[in-house]
Amino acid sequence: MNLRQLEYLVALAGEGSFGRAAERCNASQPAVSVAIAKLEAELGVELVRRESRGAVLTPPGESLVRWAREALAGVQGLTVEATRFAGALNGRLTLGVIPTALPAVAGITRGLLSSHPGVHLEIRSLSSDMIVDELAAFRIDAGLTYLDNEPVGAVTATAVYTERYVLLTTERRTGKSVRWSDLDGSSLCLLTPDMQNRRIIDDALDRNGAAVSAVVETDSISALISYVRAGWPSIVSDAWVELYGVPDGMRALPLVAPQISHSVGLVTRITELAPPLVRALTESVTARAVELA
Repeated sequence: MNLRQLEYLVALAGEGSFGRAAERCNASQPAVSVAIAKLEAELGVELVRRESRGAVLTPPGESLVRWAREALAGVQGLTVEATRFAGALNGRLTLGVIPTALPAVAGITRGLLSSHPGVHLEIRSLSSDMIVDELAAFRIDAGLTYLDNEPVGAVTATAVYTERYVLLTTERRTGKSVRWSDLDGSSLCLLTPDMQNRRIIDDALDRNGAAVSAVVETDSISALISYVRAGWPSIVSDAWVELYGVPDGMRALPLVAPQISHSVGLVTRITELAPPLVRALTESVTARAVELA
């Protein structure tokens, strides 16, 4: 068994095709096929079922690919740790971020990038459920998600900031805030139901007797803002407003009675040997949280 075989197995799991897996690994399709066949012979189990429309992992393959991902992650951690001893931490860190936290992610990761210029950061916009799944599957290194609303899985959590909610609107309203109950009968543009932010908002509206209709549903914060500009109000996090300010012609009115807040933070896999880049990110995030306290 060698690392290249494990890389091919992980690529097959992600691509579902020998051809695409070979392209992803910069190898030939026959080389990938032969390597997987040798791995199957060595392990004594069928890992991949060859089908006319692609390649599908068998149940043993689904189980063993998790070990392959963890083994490759360990090798990557070893390699990155070696760069630290050489004088500079280098490597690639993949961070899954819920859409409502994307406006804050640059500020949250700035310390890491400033302290370690050799780090390459990849940001993926993912739902909270996807962050849990991708983290468990070793497809991302860490996540930025809600900590206190729905289960986040077996993770180490570091709180970063508290999210609150505002009504973003072009309507002229009296007062400097809006009660949740005042939104009863409103037509809003909102995030899609698969987003935890939407579930938080739906719950707040329901608890306060406000029945609303979602005229537009999207997984894009930018799209929400464009529809607000076109005349449909939306409920957004105050993190977006704090970063970008209130667009011309709009008002951001805090939603109160009650004021609802949720903790957003960094989640990482529970392990005794934290990957060097994850450890550096956690240290940077913790230092920033202390500064803001």
